[in-house]
Amino acid sequence: MRADLFIDLGNSRIKWRLGAGQPQQAVEYGNGPLDAVLNDVWKKLPSPEHIWLASVAPDRIRRALQSWTSRAWGVIPHVVTVQPEACGVSCGYQDPGQLGVDRWMAIIAAHDVCPGGACVVDCGTATTLDVLDSNGRHLGGFILPGVTMMRRILARETGLNPALGVTQSMEWGNSTASCIDLGIYKSVVSLIEQSVERLQAAGVCDPGVILTGGACSLIKPHLQLAHEHRDALVLDGMETFVQEPGK
Repeated sequence: MRADLFIDLGNSRIKWRLGAGQPQQAVEYGNGPLDAVLNDVWKKLPSPEHIWLASVAPDRIRRALQSWTSRAWGVIPHVVTVQPEACGVSCGYQDPGQLGVDRWMAIIAAHDVCPGGACVVDCGTATTLDVLDSNGRHLGGFILPGVTMMRRILARETGLNPALGVTQSMEWGNSTASCIDLGIYKSVVSLIEQSVERLQAAGVCDPGVILTGGACSLIKPHLQLAHEHRDALVLDGMETFVQEPGK
């Protein structure tokens, strides 16, 4: 029996899982031809039964991926979208269509992991934070530039050079690079801690903190709160989502 292929197509990386519960695989796809990347990593994969695609990439990238799977396997991906409610979770956006589908899948997965409430932090090209109460209500969240983007903006808009020096202290920067890095890391940590404290103080919930995304390893050493690191959170949410009746 052929397995299903789950794909999380981001702004800079493709992450996938062939078969429920299998390890996540990932590759950077950059600015070059997508076909060359997919030929390298997928050409030897067995043909999947179904393909489920959650994409926040530009439409041209999504179309190129769909064209590749159609040619290689004769399978067109089912594109996963955001609904007002799914899998016991309700979307907090006034217009659910504006919420990134990767965030929605991560929220659905987080509800399974932390049914008493969750604070979901995805450290990718952008850093996003979403909060979920114990009733499965998505209360909203925040979006800020990702770690690499913050460094790039500082380098472009100021005379600071983040390439000079290294980060050695966990507390205070002692070079331009360490001041920049620690400022970025601790700003994300402060946002996480403040969000959790506000939920607790308001009696909304005592949320579990879940980190995901390629840059979360940079944030983890500075976070004093108990937390879980789940690299495949979006793919986990996709598996839960497609098992719901009617999908």
